[in-house]
Amino acid sequence: MTGRDWPVLAPSGPWLDPPRPLTVGVVITAHNVAPYLPAALESVFRQTRKPDEVVVCDDASEDDVAAAVAPYEDRIRLVRRPVQGGEGAAKNTAIQASRSDLVVILDGDDEMAPERVEALAWLAERRADLHLMTTTWEDFGPGAGGSDWSLGDHFPVDGQRAEILRWNFLPAPAILRRPFLDAGGFDEALRYGPDWECYVRMFLRGAAAGLVPLPLYRYRRWGGQQTADTRRVLAGRERVAEMILANPGLDEHDRAIAASSLADVAFAHWAWRLQHGHARPAEAREVLGRGSLSSRRRAVLHLAARWPSLARRLVVRQGGG
Repeated sequence: MTGRDWPVLAPSGPWLDPPRPLTVGVVITAHNVAPYLPAALESVFRQTRKPDEVVVCDDASEDDVAAAVAPYEDRIRLVRRPVQGGEGAAKNTAIQASRSDLVVILDGDDEMAPERVEALAWLAERRADLHLMTTTWEDFGPGAGGSDWSLGDHFPVDGQRAEILRWNFLPAPAILRRPFLDAGGFDEALRYGPDWECYVRMFLRGAAAGLVPLPLYRYRRWGGQQTADTRRVLAGRERVAEMILANPGLDEHDRAIAASSLADVAFAHWAWRLQHGHARPAEAREVLGRGSLSSRRRAVLHLAARWPSLARRLVVRQGGG
C-alpha cells in the first residue's frame, strides 16, 4: 500500500479516523471469455493493494476456463456453475463464495489499473456510510471508440436515490458484501441489467455511493460481449425499468421518477426498432400510453402511428430520438 489519498465524489458524510480495517476480495465472472482471463487475473495480481482473496465464477462456459486459470490455481478459488445462469447468477455465486467485507467486481474480459483495489478500499475504509463505490473507466480493444463522455462529469453527488431510478451510475463497483446480501443480491431472472435493479433496492434501503474519478477500470470492447447486442440490451433495459417501477418500496416521488425513466427507455427501444424496420404503428401508441415523455418524443410517436416511414426518417436523422 502506498498511503496516498484519493480524489472522491460522494454525498457529505463522516470520515472515519482512524479508518476501519476491511478485508477485500476480487470476484471475476466468466462466460466464454477464457482467452482474456489470464490478462484479467494478471491485472488483479499487479494491484498495489493485494486482495485478500480472488474468486472466479465459471458460468458454464463452453471454452476451457479451467485451463486459462490453471497457472493461478494456488492464488484463486474457482467455482463452477453447471448451467449458465447469466450475469446476475454468476455474480451472486461469486459473491456468496467470497468471505471478504468488500468485493470488487471484475468481468472476465476486462482489466483493472494497478491502483484500483487500493483506491476503492481506501474509500470504503474511511466512509462507512457508502455501500457502493466505483471509478471511471477507459475503453480498449478492437471495438473501442473515442468519446468525451466521462462518469466523473455526471456522477450524482446529491439526490442519489432519485438518480439511481433514472440510470445506473455504478459500473463495475466495489460493494460491501453484507448490505448487498441483505438487499437480496442480483435478480437471477434478469438476463440483462440485474445490477441496476439490485442497486435500486440497495438505495431504497438507505445505501449511498462514492466515486474515485480516475480511469482505473479497463473495459474491453469486442464483438462477443452481451452489451454489443443493442436490441437485446434495449429490451432488457426496458424489462428492468418495468421491475423498478413495480418495486413496492417506492414512494410517490420515486414512482414518478421511475415512470419517467421507463417511458424514456421504452421510447429508446421503440426508436431502435423503428430504425431497423421492426416496429409496427400500433407500438407507437403503446409507448405513448406510458406517458411522462417530452413533447418532442410524443410528437414523433403520434407521427409514427399514422406515417411510420416519415417518422423513421425523422428518428434516423435525429440519431434515435
